Amino acid sequence: MKNASQARAWALSLVALAACTASGGGVHGRFTAVHNTMVSLGLNQLGHLSEGSISEGATVNLPVALEAQCYTFVGFGSGGVRDLDVTLLDGNSQRVAGDVTHDAHAALHTCVRTRGNYTLAVRAASGSGSYLVGTWQGRAAGGGGGASAASEIVEGTCASPLALTSGQTVTGNTSEHPSRFTGQCLQGEGEDGERAAPGAPEVVYTFTLERRQQVTLALETQGNYDGALYVRQGTCEDPRAEVGCNDDEGDTSHSRVSAALDPGQYFVFVDGFGSARGSYSLSYTAQDVPSAAEVCQNAATLAPNTPVTGQLTSQDFNIFTARCGNNARGADRVYRLEVPSESRLQLHEESDYDGVVYLRRACGDANTEVDCNDDAEDTQHSRINTVVPAGTYYVYSDAFRANATGNYTIEADLAPVAGGSTPGDTCTDAVPLVPGTPAEGNTFQAHDDLQSPCSTTEGYDVVYRLNLTGRSRVKLWFDQSDLTNQGTITVTRNCGQLAQAQCRAGNVGEANAFDQILDAGQWFVIVDSAAPRRFGRFRLNASVEDPQAAERLCRTAPVLASGRTVNGTTAGGTDRFQATCAGGARSPENLYRLNLTRRSRVRLNLSAQFDGALYIRQTCAQQATERACNDDSTDPQHSLIETVLPPGQYTVFVDGYGQNNSGTYTLETEISPQ
Repeated sequence: MKNASQARAWALSLVALAACTASGGGVHGRFTAVHNTMVSLGLNQLGHLSEGSISEGATVNLPVALEAQCYTFVGFGSGGVRDLDVTLLDGNSQRVAGDVTHDAHAALHTCVRTRGNYTLAVRAASGSGSYLVGTWQGRAAGGGGGASAASEIVEGTCASPLALTSGQTVTGNTSEHPSRFTGQCLQGEGEDGERAAPGAPEVVYTFTLERRQQVTLALETQGNYDGALYVRQGTCEDPRAEVGCNDDEGDTSHSRVSAALDPGQYFVFVDGFGSARGSYSLSYTAQDVPSAAEVCQNAATLAPNTPVTGQLTSQDFNIFTARCGNNARGADRVYRLEVPSESRLQLHEESDYDGVVYLRRACGDANTEVDCNDDAEDTQHSRINTVVPAGTYYVYSDAFRANATGNYTIEADLAPVAGGSTPGDTCTDAVPLVPGTPAEGNTFQAHDDLQSPCSTTEGYDVVYRLNLTGRSRVKLWFDQSDLTNQGTITVTRNCGQLAQAQCRAGNVGEANAFDQILDAGQWFVIVDSAAPRRFGRFRLNASVEDPQAAERLCRTAPVLASGRTVNGTTAGGTDRFQATCAGGARSPENLYRLNLTRRSRVRLNLSAQFDGALYIRQTCAQQATERACNDDSTDPQHSLIETVLPPGQYTVFVDGYGQNNSGTYTLETEISPQ
């Protein structure tokens, strides 16, 4: 603490008090005299007395749980004790403070910065006998060195926050302050919002708004101090009252919170990442926010099928919120969109930041929100696909984070509900599909011409043409898809007759690919929205390879026998097959055959020296025939499949999670008839 000399004087005065009372009443009488004096000074006794016997040179450690407050510890030695010492240690057994006397009485006054578990070490530096120790909490009434030191710590806490005035820049240092709270944007908080272990100290400020205003708080720290800012509304100690939090704004020396806040009292915390502490400057400004009605009245027009560019800056306001995207806490722009007749609407935004786009019928009424999207293919793209009746709508370009700034482009495209015109809308104008080159598709303008056998409902569809020069293993999958449940992928020779076509629900990712061996010739690949009045963009991938290598692996795979354990390694192998679990299982794999002459219960237990995966297919080279898949059983090194299978030949795959997981393993097989 800064006023160490004042604290020392306070402690010496207590020792003098103990000496004055030493002549009568025994050790308990002396304690009573000190206790009465402490109470008269406004201090409260904490817990019970600690007493016992102690030999010369020995130390007794007394555990104490302390808040971030000021404490006074007084010890009495009796019998043969000539010099009693008391020392306060932190949770790491580091010295916090100690008494400065050399006789049978010891007194220590200190203000701790961080609440937690401490140790009071009582040592007989000279002589042997008995001891008695008492603890008092608080600061003395009427001033004195202890009072000054305590008040220095108390200021800038929830009990005594420092006032902020708009337009003001204040400076300070967190090093002499307690650590009680943390913000949601910082790591290490517990369920109650406070750190489970001591963290960075914080200084608390407060301000009050009489009307709704845009508040900007900017923190700049010095040296290696990685600072942080967070704000709570109405109550200081409840983490659920947090309305804004920022750790780094551009770099670790700057933090910034900017938000439109309603009238009321707010508490601002200057904190640090981890255990960081140090000097800082904090600026605070508040300016009136235009009303939602004013913003709505001045909303710019968003012309259909015409992109508009804009920019969010640190001076913009957060007026509106949304149901998605973290409630869209960033600054926002509002546009008016006129829809002349019932139409398909595809609303698309691309931004430098994590953007949010949403749509309302009434500008200032959040209850009229039609749709909202945070992330489409990534955080910098947002997209809404919906059918809307004729009328006036309001489109909002917003942001996930409160401090987001940067450029954006937004576009509202309209199309007839029945469909318009798009490449690949029919079998006759199917779009060529080139293996290895992703096809960027969109069913936004497509008609409903074809019915996928993989879906019970009809949707808008786009047709591609795939030409195979020879018998091939074909894989088709979406990298990204807006379609309901990712739509369907259907493959057929005859585009007009789909009843016998092969198809697969088009879940995103290569692990969910359509994976079949197809004969040479022309094939049609149909992407269907698989839901009425639903549409969207997608990215379709295709890979084509000679199936002979995979088929040879399938034919020559060793046979598993019940009751036997197989040892092997996938290290140095090749990834040829994927699974629906284990992050796609895109690591090297080994294959085994499983021959069942009757319906049987199969138990496969994999123990691997890596993050392994285990799956079974009925037809080796066709992923759609997967019957079971398991990544982790008890831990990442164990995978377990227990299933009942009808008679037939199956292929068992020992694989690895995701990519680049391989190594040695053991595989146990148990088969029992059912």
